[in-house]
Amino acid sequence: MNAASNPIDQELLGAAQRGDRRAFDRLFAEHVPKLRGVVRRLVGHPDHVDDLSQQALLKAYENISGFRGEAAPSTWLCSIGTRLALDHLRARKRWREKAQVIFASRCLEDETMGGEVGQALGSPAYSYDVREHIAYCFTCVGRTLEPEAQAALVLRDVMDLSNDEAAKALEISTSVLRHHLASAREQMQHSYEGLCALVNKQGACWQCAGLREVSPPGKQGEPAPDTLLWPRRLEIVREAALGTGMTAALHEVFFRRTEEQEEARMGDESASTNCGRPNSG
Repeated sequence: MNAASNPIDQELLGAAQRGDRRAFDRLFAEHVPKLRGVVRRLVGHPDHVDDLSQQALLKAYENISGFRGEAAPSTWLCSIGTRLALDHLRARKRWREKAQVIFASRCLEDETMGGEVGQALGSPAYSYDVREHIAYCFTCVGRTLEPEAQAALVLRDVMDLSNDEAAKALEISTSVLRHHLASAREQMQHSYEGLCALVNKQGACWQCAGLREVSPPGKQGEPAPDTLLWPRRLEIVREAALGTGMTAALHEVFFRRTEEQEEARMGDESASTNCGRPNSG
């Protein structure tokens, strides 16, 4: 993803560097969805995504004079967003591995929380898309990692930046980037092995099947795959809509409530749920 393959409009760039905000907005408009995609996959919570994306655009505008076009505009903008997201994540607790299971268990016990989920499921715009949920799950499990490792994984394996581009975005060396990436891949696969029923049928989380089952008739989408090995999971995460798809309203509720839960360490870590489990009765 280099600047040579994405020619920059030099006239717009020059105007933006002279302080023309409309020129700046035109220059970067097509790259905002990618910025939001990076931040969304790192942070999850929709309000935080909005705030951090706006902060990134403001910071980019304030520093546009230093942009020389060595990197593609999208890479430069996403680098700014990533560093802001890292600061945000460092100030917050890492999520517990069973955060989603705990949340599902609390929803079954709390009438208000269950009602929020039911309202999202009943929205006219709602339709379940298992790929979007797999992408949502990826962000949740990613929140269990140290921020630097999570960012390395998202930039390299989801956003498909090169090692050099990802290292520059994180302001680290490529050797440190590779270390973070190896650690993230190992920890994520280990987490999925114990958590996800699509990887290990003894896994604690059956949320994919459960959400499809409770979705209204005609809005259930495709079933979850029988198995989901790591390479295919990454493909789905790269391709899936996150924050803009038909399941977005439901995931916004999940992200808000799970963030609240994990910051306050609500819920029982030994909780389990039969959500979606075959023959659960």
